[in-house]
This record gives sequence, C-alpha cells and structure tokens, in this order.
Amino acid sequence: MLFSLAFRNVIRNIRRLGPMIFSLVLIFCLLVIGNAVLNTTVESLYRVYARNITGDFTVGPVAEDNFTVFGSDQLLVGQYLIPPTLIDFPEMQELVASWPEIRATAGLITSGARIQFEGSSQDSTVFGVDFTDYPELVPGLRLEEGSFPEAGKPGIVLQKQSALGRMEEIVGKSVLLASGLGRSFTLREVPVTGLMSYPVRDSMLDSVVLVDSNTARALNGYLYSSVDTEDFSREDQSALASDLDSLFGGGGDDAFFGEQTESPVDEGDSGAIDPAALLAGDAAEQPETSVPVDIPGVSESKDDGAWNFLLVSLYKPGDAKAVMSRLSGEGFNPDRGYLVRDWSKSVGGTALLAQFLQLMLNIGLMFVSLGAVIITTNALLLSVLERTGEIGTLRAMGASRPRISVMIFIETLVVVFGSALVGIALGRIAVELLNALGIVVDNPYIRILFGGDPVRGNVTPGLVGGHLFVALVLTLLSMIYPLKRALSIDPVEAMSK
Repeated sequence: MLFSLAFRNVIRNIRRLGPMIFSLVLIFCLLVIGNAVLNTTVESLYRVYARNITGDFTVGPVAEDNFTVFGSDQLLVGQYLIPPTLIDFPEMQELVASWPEIRATAGLITSGARIQFEGSSQDSTVFGVDFTDYPELVPGLRLEEGSFPEAGKPGIVLQKQSALGRMEEIVGKSVLLASGLGRSFTLREVPVTGLMSYPVRDSMLDSVVLVDSNTARALNGYLYSSVDTEDFSREDQSALASDLDSLFGGGGDDAFFGEQTESPVDEGDSGAIDPAALLAGDAAEQPETSVPVDIPGVSESKDDGAWNFLLVSLYKPGDAKAVMSRLSGEGFNPDRGYLVRDWSKSVGGTALLAQFLQLMLNIGLMFVSLGAVIITTNALLLSVLERTGEIGTLRAMGASRPRISVMIFIETLVVVFGSALVGIALGRIAVELLNALGIVVDNPYIRILFGGDPVRGNVTPGLVGGHLFVALVLTLLSMIYPLKRALSIDPVEAMSK
C-alpha cells in the first residue's frame, strides 16, 4: 500500500517535479561522462609519465623551492636552480627495495644543459641515471637505436626527434654539454650511445635526455677536483703551474692567484671555445670557467651518493598510498627532510591538470546538484502540505511514524535516486558512443591529456558505485525537511480540515 501511495503521489506531482527530474538526469549524465573521460585521461598520463619517467612515487629532499623531477617549478627565475640532494640515499633505497610491494627502484639526478653538436644546439632537461636499474623501472621507455651506456662509462641517450641535425648519423659520435652555475660553467663531452622516444609529444618530455649519473653530477657541481700535493716535487709543481698558464692563456706567474689579464685569441683557431656564445648567445660578459682537464696527479672526486630523487615502481599501483605511508612511518618524512610524493605531484604541470579538471567538474556539478536538492525539497514539501488530510487520516487509522517515514522516503527515492539512475544509464550510453567515434583532437596540449590517443572514457563499476552513493546522499538530504513536516501533522487536527 505504501509503495502504491508513493508512486501515485509522484505521478500526481509530475508537472511540479518535472524540471527538477530533468536537471538531476542531466547532472548525473554529465558527471558520468566527465569522470569517465577524465579517469581515462589520468590513466593515460600515468602510462606516459609513471611508466616512462618517475615510477609510481618518488622521494625527494625538502627544499625552500619546490622541485619536481623536471627541476624548479618556479615560473620566474633568473638562473638555473640546482636541486638539493637526498640524505642516506643508499640506506633508503636498500630498505625500500626489500619490501614485497616494490617492483623496482632507481636514483635520479635532475640537471639542465645546452647540448651542442656540429653547429646545432638545444637546451635540454638532463636526467642522470644508473643505466643498470633505470630501464627496469621505466618499461615504457622505447630505445629506437643503439644501446644504453655501459655501466661505469659516460654516455648520453638523445631523443630521436631531437633538433641536433641528422639523428641517424649521431649515434657513436660525441656531443658537448654545457651547464652554467652562476658565473662559472661546466663542459662535458660524452658519446651518444642511443636514441629513444616517448609515446607523446610534450614540451616537457621533448627536452629530456638521459646521461650517466656522473655526468649529471658534474653538470650540477656535485663533482670536484682535488690535488694530492705530496705526489709532486717542487720542480713538478712549477712545471704544472706553467703548463696550466699556457693552457688558459696566462703569461705570468700570477695566472691563478694574481690579477687576471686578457690575452688575444686567434680568430682562426677553430678549436677555441667561446663560453659566452655557447651559453648565452651574444652576451657581452664572459663568465668564469670551470672546464674539466685531465692532469696527472689531479683526481676528480665524486659523491656517488648524490641523488636528487629515489624513484619507486610498484607491482600494483593501487598500493602506492599504503607504501608511501609506510615509508613516512620509517622516518622518511618532512620532519627529517624527506618529501614523499606520488607520480603526478613529482611531475607537476600537465600531470596535475587532469586531476584539477576532474576536481573542478565534480565541485561545479555538486553545487548544481545541491540546487536541485533544494528544488526537490520544496516540491516534496508542497506535496506533503497538500496531503495534510491524507497523512492525518493514515495516522488516525493506525499508521505509525516509521510507516509515514517509509512512504516519504520512497517518494524521494523514486524522484532523486530514480533520476540519478536514468542519468547514469544515459551517461554510459554517451561514453560508448564517444569511444565508437574515436575522436582525435588536433590541439597538441589537449592530446597530451589523453596520452596521444583518441578521446575515450571508461565507465567502471567503481565509478557507477560512487555516483549511486552520491545519489543516495542527495535523496536523504532532500527528504529531511518534508519528513519532519509530515511527522509533525496532528491526526485530529488534520481530519478536522
């Protein structure tokens, strides 16, 4: 009887409830379409960045400036900012690698350099890695030609679409890397061992090159030179100083410790390097130089533990939050100088855009849904007031408060939850049609969001369940005030009317 009364009341008030029902159907249809497409977008970005760059999450050092794996995310900086290094990196990597959820780990050094080859140059983001473990961490990385550098040897892997000339002839040759550090700069010449490619064209990805970790450390200034003076006699030291004066063009004994003087440069010498032109075009002021030179007795010291990030890949991406929480519990947290972030926050930029768009979509449509709830509440309240006599009669005939509550709940459920079900069904149909059309967007920035693939959506059981839960919450909110008024009706007073 209660069900028949509830349905009769809904049908009787269909004109009043019609606009609200239409709004709810449209809202849930848009929610399903938007979340299905944006969930697919996040999955596509995961395949691009997590499977090719970062793994599932990273551990980096806490710093005043926010550093992603691509460097500082500050938009207005006057110079390249060197990221800080991690403390106790070997111990942390050994600990994390021992956990059963971990598929692979690798260190990463973020640097930047201008790469020069046969008159062509490009500014690049340099990832310094250990080529024995990094390829295992990023199985999506495609090596198109050549190979990765051998362990312990210098080498660089460029992108196949690089702007350095004829890339098919560059493998096996050497390129010059120049990195500016304040008023000094570092030069490194390394052989090109291979060419790689990423699945999409992205302004961030297009600039990435991979080098051995020691080259990246040198570009960031993590390598330094030291001299053991006990190995030199006074005569040897004097001869060495003279040779260095000749190398840098100094003519006197004060070449390093006295006032520096300019010396002419032979314009016809094709081997001369103009650091100002190399690093800053036609800059008038030539910076001080820090050029590596192989000299007997002068050794290049290195900090093999200098890494900017620990990259972690999991067997199951869904375990990321639990593993990150466990790592923080082991003491690798901001209080001790460690920053644990998922892949999207580690990449920044485009990777966060899809999540932001999804958040804005849901917030916007939820506000519209609350407006629909208010309209539904008013419509149901008017229905209750119009049926004061009917409800009073039911109470007088023995209908208890719970039975009246169930009748009001059924009415609200039919209107709100039923509208949501229709909207979800229409949204699923719309997503299937979208997938069948295979729409490819020409805009490169929008294509990045979909991993270079056609615009697609994926309506999962979890997505449907989440929207049904929202619909149930809206149903309960819509019935609160009408139910309160219905239960407050006095049977005797209602029947006297």
